[in-house]
Amino acid sequence: MRALSRLSPGAFMIVTALVVGAFLIEAWMLVLRQPFAAYRDFSAARESLLAIERMTASQQEELRRESARNKDLAERLRAELHAPAPEEQLTVSIMRRLDQAAAGAGIKLTSLKPAGRRNVLSFEEISFEVGAQGGYLALCHWLLGFEALIGRSATVSEFTMKAVDEGRQVSLSLRLAVYRPLPNGASAP
Repeated sequence: MRALSRLSPGAFMIVTALVVGAFLIEAWMLVLRQPFAAYRDFSAARESLLAIERMTASQQEELRRESARNKDLAERLRAELHAPAPEEQLTVSIMRRLDQAAAGAGIKLTSLKPAGRRNVLSFEEISFEVGAQGGYLALCHWLLGFEALIGRSATVSEFTMKAVDEGRQVSLSLRLAVYRPLPNGASAP
């Protein structure tokens, strides 16, 4: 108190104004701190919900794409697994597809003949001997489209390529194995 009484009235007013100002600033901060914290919480929650909404929308789009892809694969598999029943029809169908693709690639099929059949698990394996002749690049191009041509239910089990006609032509022979499900899901003995 003595120190305050020694102060001039102007200095006392300045000190009083500073103390009251500091008190008002602290009171204002206390009053604003809670709403400001609530605003930050709401803003963070809003950003989080927006991120979840964007993620959910992208996941739904991805689910739609995957569903369409699965449907397409199921249709392709259904079409491939329902090959013509008699072996003669299957041979004719494969011969026609191979011949059309060979003509389109500029090569000539020299042979296509059945090479036997056997049961493998719950599938029937029908083998074919295929021979073709043409330019090296044309044969390679024809082979690149082989999966699209005969489907995924077939594989090449043997493959031989030789130069003929003094290296101007290439002769190709391969063994093609086509797999079909056994009737009524029967399995091989």
